[in-house]
Amino acid sequence: MRTTVRAAVLVAGLMLLSGCASGGKTGAGESGFVTLFNGKDTTGWIYGSKAGEGYQVENGVLYCTAKDGGNLFTEKEYADFVFRFEFRLTPNGNNGVGIRAPLKGDAAYVGMEIQILDDSGSAYQALRPEQYHGSIYDLFPARRGSLKPVGEWNTEEIIAKGRRITVKVNGQTIVDANLDDIKDPAKLAKHPGINNPRGHIGFLGHGSRIEFRNIRVKEL
Repeated sequence: MRTTVRAAVLVAGLMLLSGCASGGKTGAGESGFVTLFNGKDTTGWIYGSKAGEGYQVENGVLYCTAKDGGNLFTEKEYADFVFRFEFRLTPNGNNGVGIRAPLKGDAAYVGMEIQILDDSGSAYQALRPEQYHGSIYDLFPARRGSLKPVGEWNTEEIIAKGRRITVKVNGQTIVDANLDDIKDPAKLAKHPGINNPRGHIGFLGHGSRIEFRNIRVKEL
């Protein structure tokens, strides 16, 4: 009996240490989610375009740099989903999450792009509202103020369910948009991707270092 208890405690301790060492969550309360990043390489991902050495992996973190990156997409396409990940910005960091996107073309238009941006960056103090972090680029502005200071890890959740797109950052809902609210003919012509029923999810590099970890998805 005592030996069994000791063994159980040892196993629990090892699992806890493993979770801490990876810097990630254990997945508790995340039933139905599938891990998209194995912490070692880009297995399960495919490039739409590649810059330099592309995305690299170090200490369980996926990252791009000022010269290396490009558009890295899931091999699989998704229609309705919950996409969760953590990200860490550098000063003036700029990236994006492509959703329901094809592999080729500018994902902000042929799909949709959820902005990843250092809102406090000196380079981004005169943008349009729909260009700041979490916004559906050029379509729906995000509520600002959810980001942690540059250099700290943030959590983000993107929910695509039919025509509704919701973005949450660090537990705060910053976008809750109905795509059918876009009525402007010019916007509709410029962004045909809002009508895509499904597509790839991807990270869209824009020439700066951004880090990602704990990347997972749940199909709805």
